[in-house]
Amino acid sequence: MRVKIIMNPWSDQRRAVQRQAEIETLTQRYGGADITLTERPGHATELARQAVDDGYDLVVAAGGDGTVHEVVNGLVRGGESHTKLGVIPIGSGNDFAFGLGIPLTVEGAVERLYSGKERRVDLGRVEDEHGRFRYFDNNFGLGMDAMVVARTESITRVYGFFMYLLAVLQTIAFYYLKMRIEARFDDEIIAQETLLLAMGIGPRGGGGFFLTPGAVQDDDLIQSCTVSPISRLHMIYLLIKSLKGRHISSKHVNMRQNRRIVINANMPAPIHVDGEMFAYPKDNVRQVTVTSVPGALRVIV
Repeated sequence: MRVKIIMNPWSDQRRAVQRQAEIETLTQRYGGADITLTERPGHATELARQAVDDGYDLVVAAGGDGTVHEVVNGLVRGGESHTKLGVIPIGSGNDFAFGLGIPLTVEGAVERLYSGKERRVDLGRVEDEHGRFRYFDNNFGLGMDAMVVARTESITRVYGFFMYLLAVLQTIAFYYLKMRIEARFDDEIIAQETLLLAMGIGPRGGGGFFLTPGAVQDDDLIQSCTVSPISRLHMIYLLIKSLKGRHISSKHVNMRQNRRIVINANMPAPIHVDGEMFAYPKDNVRQVTVTSVPGALRVIV
């Protein structure tokens, strides 16, 4: 089996590079792997495409959820990946690996690459009114959820879950964003003001927040969480409850399961996919279509 490992040395605030020697040593137990380091944003997508062209049997994302996201977008062609994906979770959140039960230790994850079984999982596809599109493997966020992701880009001295927690608290304090949306969830049409609209193929985001606790990776459904405008204090209360997925009982929260969602916003919407910014407000994205792509990804779990 030919294995290509695409490693992001900048994952987890540049601490991932410290794991390279360990990964090289561990893979030698199973016949070795070719390791390539990413050099810039988007490079993992290019490397994954090249690995497919070079005939690798397994392409491994060694990094965080952003690295997995880029590799997935390099593997998917024509709405489906024919090359298997592996994950060595050495990032800040590692939510994709968590959702699929992939070991969160380097040793366990490497062993799983060579002994695990293939599982077909769903992807989501998001496209805006300008024709830009991207696939996501774990989650999508519009509104304040995306502003949290944008905020993490400027945090440098806090790591892992606490980096996301700090970004959430800063966003609540300084970037309170309310917008009006009109959306079609399959055949259901809604119009309302909202603080955020989060969607999940997997249950967890931000390293520990279960905004879509009922999401299942292979049911051809995207779970969504829409939060109506509430006070900052109540937002913190729901934030705490979301650590256990208990926010779903709030009257201010609407949960849905759908295959296709079309969203129109009354202002340029910040949007993230898998913790990577898809659109900043300056990009003037006001409409997106999110579609489930069933069984599109082959993952070793």
